[in-house]
Amino acid sequence: MALLRRLNDLLERLLLIVAASLFAVFIGVIFYQVLARNYLRVSAVWTDEVALICFVWSVFLGAAVALRRRVHYEVQLFPPHYVVVNGLLRLGASLAALLFIYVMIRYGWTFTNMGMRRTSTATGLPLAYVFAALPTSGVAMAIFSLETIRDDVLALLERRATAEAQDLDRP
Repeated sequence: MALLRRLNDLLERLLLIVAASLFAVFIGVIFYQVLARNYLRVSAVWTDEVALICFVWSVFLGAAVALRRRVHYEVQLFPPHYVVVNGLLRLGASLAALLFIYVMIRYGWTFTNMGMRRTSTATGLPLAYVFAALPTSGVAMAIFSLETIRDDVLALLERRATAEAQDLDRP
């Protein structure tokens, strides 16, 4: 299991580097677009599509990292002292996320293949380059989910053992 954590650490770093680089390109392209339009009086039609591609990829890669770090929105239904119930709900949410991840991978791949036959207007690139962000981030989320589900199960087992030990201590 330490191998999975190291693999996920490496994958997370790679995704963050790529997402940050694409976001920097996004900012640079938007800056150039504003500069060209307002000061150089030049129409750079390619900038919209390049900015969109960079933004889509950075968002989807960032979403995969957010899943691993568990920084997506979470609603706690029960007070914190309901440790086992909250642990079960967290595990259930992690398992339910697998369905969403499956849809991202399965239908994202179909969408990406459809994009090979379509090209963007300004750049002429196949739209598959944009659509590939869906299955790519889905695969990363699936790998990260293996770790989060394992962590949920281990935490739940520890909480149950602690709760049982506390029940045994009571007279």
